[in-house]
Amino acid sequence: MLPPLFADANISIAIVRFLRLQGADVISAREEGWHHYEDEDILANAHAMRRFVLTHDSDFGKLAIHLKHPITGIIHLRPGGRPAAEVIADLQELLKMQVDWTPPMIAVYQSGRVRIRRL
Repeated sequence: MLPPLFADANISIAIVRFLRLQGADVISAREEGWHHYEDEDILANAHAMRRFVLTHDSDFGKLAIHLKHPITGIIHLRPGGRPAAEVIADLQELLKMQVDWTPPMIAVYQSGRVRIRRL
């Protein structure tokens, strides 16, 4: 099971709904009206709520690694800009994987594999 998530504005509502149907605890920036927030604000809010940021945006990793912003975790789904059905198919595969979601960490998922970076 995935950790508690904070879905960035680039994560569609269809994806958020799919995750909820799978039993995931997800807050959506779009649903909360936070789609205009800067990445730094999304990251800070997610960390304050002890949630992983779910995103298609690599900028979150840069904030965490290079600028040392505190994080609980980031799940970066690559590549971005794909139809929700393709992302959902990726998430179905990710949900089958045995991943240790112990924070702080960054997980990058692409093409059936997940890379983990512990911070």
